[in-house]
Amino acid sequence: MDMLQGKKVISKDGSFHPVKNVLRNKKIVVYFFSSSAVNRPDLMQKLRTVYQENLKRATGIEVIYVSSDIDEAKFKYDYTIRQGPWLAIPFKDPLADELRYFYGVSSLPMLVVVKKEGDIITKNGRQELESLGIDVIVTWTEYIQQ
Repeated sequence: MDMLQGKKVISKDGSFHPVKNVLRNKKIVVYFFSSSAVNRPDLMQKLRTVYQENLKRATGIEVIYVSSDIDEAKFKYDYTIRQGPWLAIPFKDPLADELRYFYGVSSLPMLVVVKKEGDIITKNGRQELESLGIDVIVTWTEYIQQ
C-alpha cells in the first residue's frame, strides 16, 4: 500500500520499526482507530484475545493502533497501558490523518481490516469482533484464501 511506503510504526518500548519489516510475513492488517477518551474494555479484551490467538495460530494478522489523541501524554498512557501488544502509528504522524481520511473514519472505535496490499476486507471489524469473538479470525482470513 502506497501510504505505508517508507513509514514507521512504534512499539510499546518506544522503538520505531519500518512498516515494510513489520508486515513482511503478514497477510492482514487491522487498523484500530480509537483514542484515550474511548473506554471500551470489553472490545479491547476481545481484540487482545484475537491478537494472541493469531500469534498462536500464525494466521498473519497484524494490528496497528491509530490514535486520534491530540495530547501526547494521553496518547502515551493509552498506548502503553491500555492497548494490547500491537504496534501504533506514532503520535502526530500525518499518516494517522491519511488513514482516517482514506478509510472514512467518522466514529471511534473503528476497526478496518485490510489485506496487506490494501484491499478492504471489512470496515465493520468492530461489529464482527463483538459478535463473533475469536471466530472472527476465520472470517477475516477467508478473504485472503480467495
